[in-house]
Amino acid sequence: MKKRNESMKKRNESKITMAALMMMAAMAMTSCASSKKINGDSNAGKSSEMGKNEEDLDNSYLVLSDAQQDIVKKNNAFALRLFNKVTDMESKVISPMSVSYLMGMLANGADGITQQEILKAIGCEGVSVSDLNELYKAMLLTANKQDKQTTVNIANYIAVNKNFQLNKDFCQKVSDSYLAGIESLDFTSSKTTDRINGWCKEKTNGMIPRIIDQVSADAVSYLMNAIYFKGTWQNKFNVKDTKLENFRGYTRDIQKVEMMHQVKKLFYAENKDFKAVDLPYGNGSYRMLVLLPNEGKNIQEMMKGLDEEKLNQISQNMENCMVNLKLPKFTIEQELPLNAIISDLGAPSMFVAGKANFSHFADGNFFVSKMLQKAKIEVNEQGTKAAAVTAAVMLTAMAPVEVKNVEFIADRPFVYMIQDSQSGGILFMGQYCGTH
Repeated sequence: MKKRNESMKKRNESKITMAALMMMAAMAMTSCASSKKINGDSNAGKSSEMGKNEEDLDNSYLVLSDAQQDIVKKNNAFALRLFNKVTDMESKVISPMSVSYLMGMLANGADGITQQEILKAIGCEGVSVSDLNELYKAMLLTANKQDKQTTVNIANYIAVNKNFQLNKDFCQKVSDSYLAGIESLDFTSSKTTDRINGWCKEKTNGMIPRIIDQVSADAVSYLMNAIYFKGTWQNKFNVKDTKLENFRGYTRDIQKVEMMHQVKKLFYAENKDFKAVDLPYGNGSYRMLVLLPNEGKNIQEMMKGLDEEKLNQISQNMENCMVNLKLPKFTIEQELPLNAIISDLGAPSMFVAGKANFSHFADGNFFVSKMLQKAKIEVNEQGTKAAAVTAAVMLTAMAPVEVKNVEFIADRPFVYMIQDSQSGGILFMGQYCGTH
């Protein structure tokens, strides 16, 4: 067995760190509202900025700076904390990166304590919003450029109630850094529901066909991120080697699963808590890192001892081994409410009417009424498909009106009118001066 040499580490440092975050995403997995379409939909590889030849892409986006690498590590720490919030005895798939992109857009609309809490929740306390924007833009622009055999599309979208206007500066920032499509729509129309769900279906290649059942007429906007991943194994499994085999469930119950099998040279590591194997896609720019708890340990115990530094060390300390690998073939779908989880991770005020500060988003009092994610992953002999859509519904919080105590005692002559409420037209009019 031979350790990865230092030159390989240096050459692939940026790729591996970004790949780790991307695979966390795939696994664990007038004014701005005055026109019908303000900014066209965009995603990685398919935007106006990327309409140029690949050679024209600024090389500064291809390699992350040390400061950006540090933000990636912070986001990975968030990914681990998010996973630990949802892990239980059932199969799961989440996209931490999709949540991070949505939270990044929200941070651009927030200010004060709310903005600080949003950054804290995703592990970026002390990071400026502009630095976060630069990183997310760099990752978005390069995501689909690293491997021609692997598809990674990241898209952002904001549907705005036509009765509201977003701040121009906010629109500019999310358009520039997140390539977000922004549309002004009629929230009383069923066509808007179809439009929002249609965007989800398109950006996830049909894996997430809908995110809402019906658009709320009271909503100010729907902010969304979608991530789609499709990778072909560098070492495909032979379908003929896939057999029904025993799988010990969380409670040691025996199930029959379709188990894929291969014997290949792969990067591998083990310690007192788990074994790890690196399954590369395409040219190796993306990979699936599989962590298997050692006998006698469970996932929660394993994850308790894993942080972003140890996650980074796994890649550096792996050895090239001949691995007898068996991996189940599986499909998992999940819908995850995020309000309570994100609150527990450090950002409660954004969900509270009257406390949330989204003064950069639009003029008025706004809060996030609902945040959720839908995710799906398919793993088979050929490779992996995964998709996620994370959405936030923004509402306006009406300022509380002080109620005055008054009296109206009609104990003297008075005038009365019967009016058409719509037009104000007087149908009847009279006065009351007492009985006769």
